[in-house]
Amino acid sequence: MNEEVQKLVAEGRFAEALARVRLAGEGPREALEALERIRLALRMRDAEGAQAAAVREVLAELVDARELERALADLAEERFEAWLAHPVVGAEAWVQKGLLDVAEGRLEAARDAFAEAARRDRQHWRALTNLGNAELELGNLDAAEAAYAKAEKANENYPEVYQGMAALEKRRGRIDRMVRWLKKAQKLRLRPREEQLPGAVLPPRRSAAGRLFDPRYRWIVWIGLILLAYWWVNR
Repeated sequence: MNEEVQKLVAEGRFAEALARVRLAGEGPREALEALERIRLALRMRDAEGAQAAAVREVLAELVDARELERALADLAEERFEAWLAHPVVGAEAWVQKGLLDVAEGRLEAARDAFAEAARRDRQHWRALTNLGNAELELGNLDAAEAAYAKAEKANENYPEVYQGMAALEKRRGRIDRMVRWLKKAQKLRLRPREEQLPGAVLPPRRSAAGRLFDPRYRWIVWIGLILLAYWWVNR
């Protein structure tokens, strides 16, 4: 592994390191892909998925796999203090710190924690959304809007970012926009978890006629047939 890739890994910039390895056609590709899966699982708050991706034999080339396993186990229990500087889980540790700060009323400290999380992982849509929420509570509307825009860019299928955008529009008195974002948040919350990931392609909406043939809607057909038969018998 060359020095440039080593530096990127030490800084937690796994996507960039992976892009360079793929371009060169050699290097710790499998380990970098595993680190990306771990980070994605952490963004999703999927502790089991992160632990499943941390295959010791695969990761040993890049990180201390045993230490990473301990870090993931601690974060699953919201014990983040020891892992704020860790290149793999540091961003999620800062998110957990920010959430604790919010719960204890330290909004400025929370804002700074979420900003640090987003600095460590620029695609961490939960960190960016929480940063927007903190800025909104502090009255920094332009900063909140900028954070929400970055969160939406990181994951256009994350419902909570649109909830935050709706709150921002309400604060600005733009009720029509607030309603639009609330509807989008509600629609995305109804989607399965795998459809709330960045880049997920949402299935097309069925037409009203097409939904009648869906097994979930067959009761409508049966009710219609019963009513039709009742009308026919009693006409």
